[in-house]
Amino acid sequence: MTQPDPDAPALEGWQRLSPWAMGLLLISGGASLLRQHLPLVAGAGAGLAMVERIGLREMALGGALLLGAALLLSLAYYRRFRFRLDGDLLIICRGLLERREFKVAAEHVQQVEIHQPFYMRPFGLVQWQVETRAGEASRIALPGIRRDVAEALDRRLRPAGGVAKAASEPDEAAAEPARPAPRLRYRITPGALVLHGLASRSVYVIAAMLSPLVRPLERWLHETLPQTTPPAWLPTSAPAAVALGMAALLSGLALLSVLAAWWRFHGYLLHDDDGERQRQVSGLFNRREQVLMLSRLQVVEWVQTGLGRLLRRGYLVCHQFGAAGGAEAEARRFVVPGLGLADGRRLAGVFWPGLTMATPLARVEPLYRRVLFLRMLLALLAAALVGAWLLGSAVMNGESAGDAASGGQALRSLAPGEGPGALSAVFLVGLGGLIALAALLAQLRWCALGWAREGEYLIVRQGLLGQRTRLFPTGSLVAVEVQQSWLQRRRGVATLHLHLANGPVTLPYLRAERADALANRLLAGVEAEGSAPAPSLR
Repeated sequence: MTQPDPDAPALEGWQRLSPWAMGLLLISGGASLLRQHLPLVAGAGAGLAMVERIGLREMALGGALLLGAALLLSLAYYRRFRFRLDGDLLIICRGLLERREFKVAAEHVQQVEIHQPFYMRPFGLVQWQVETRAGEASRIALPGIRRDVAEALDRRLRPAGGVAKAASEPDEAAAEPARPAPRLRYRITPGALVLHGLASRSVYVIAAMLSPLVRPLERWLHETLPQTTPPAWLPTSAPAAVALGMAALLSGLALLSVLAAWWRFHGYLLHDDDGERQRQVSGLFNRREQVLMLSRLQVVEWVQTGLGRLLRRGYLVCHQFGAAGGAEAEARRFVVPGLGLADGRRLAGVFWPGLTMATPLARVEPLYRRVLFLRMLLALLAAALVGAWLLGSAVMNGESAGDAASGGQALRSLAPGEGPGALSAVFLVGLGGLIALAALLAQLRWCALGWAREGEYLIVRQGLLGQRTRLFPTGSLVAVEVQQSWLQRRRGVATLHLHLANGPVTLPYLRAERADALANRLLAGVEAEGSAPAPSLR
């Protein structure tokens, strides 16, 4: 009979959070709240106006009262928060005014995360999170526990073996061979980390975060530039100055994206613990550890942005049950960054054994390209009309009276009958440009859309400038839907909707007989596999 580890923490009794954790979480929460609202307060000048109106002493007194109330609430929260293990069942009790109790079984554990911010390292504390099959809505966190407690919880909540099984079959458990040592699957290099920062979507997130500062910066430039003498190295022409400003802005965003990649993925390591559990560790100051259960895996996405395709770089995103889409949710997913094309295919074969991504992708019918062209042309025309209406309203309201006067003088200087002809020429040139742009976008979108079936796996690629390729087994399908509109019936095409646990995947404008045959083959593959309930054909 195996003897229990004397150094392992006892988790059967009620456990509490570390007292240090509550103070650290209070400080970090206040700093996060200040960081989120600082651009708005500083940009609008509301902070200075409030201090002048209320007074500095009164503001300090109010801040002290708020801090005292926060400390009292944190103390009450600490006294009510407790957790323990009952066999392979994790029980968590928490709440201030409303008492709540959460129970998580080991067989339902889907993903485990361990965070250790830099301010928790001196105290040996971590933030432990667990996610079940219900997805992110079921995420439960222990915001401040010792690392040895977190590692013990990780070992005890493994779905492959449980405490109950070990207790009921001690001799068999003792006879089992030791678990193999973790195998290193991937290590990121500094060059790959820089390329990932340039090729990721972080630049859009950073631009959205900095957008509240655009108006205050513009106001400050209008007030400061006329009173200062520009340096000699600045260009004197307006177009050159605008080009230099845009280059500086893009360079700054690229630098911030690279720094964000270093902050999150510095020292990235991907380990294979036992063939079922994939563990990644990364982070510069905030060390983050994630565990992925391959049996809970639904979809693996190979993502390349437009710049990433030029740099031949991408990253893998692993989605499990209940995983939401979008860039915001992608930051919380199991991500493998900075991959080249060969590494991406190799690791996709690790997550989905037998997948090589070597099968050529088939395209949908060319009719879909015409449909895309009409949609994009209508969207561009609507955007152009709205822009022209807004510009005309600005001129009529006198917001650009000087430009309107100069424009009127230019029109009066034209020869009789030349004004309408010039306007017609401008209209035709603009319409031709919109048609060419719509045709180019439709062609790129149609060329990017493709699909292939490789063994028991299905590959679907979509995108415009960037591309997102979904890789999933047919056993993950929940429902298959073949849909036809009146236009599609006349043309003999159909749209195939594949419903997964984490969202739908669409294959538009396939030949009708091909869509039916593919749907039947997918259903037959699921029924032959027998590892999941057969999806419905709607």
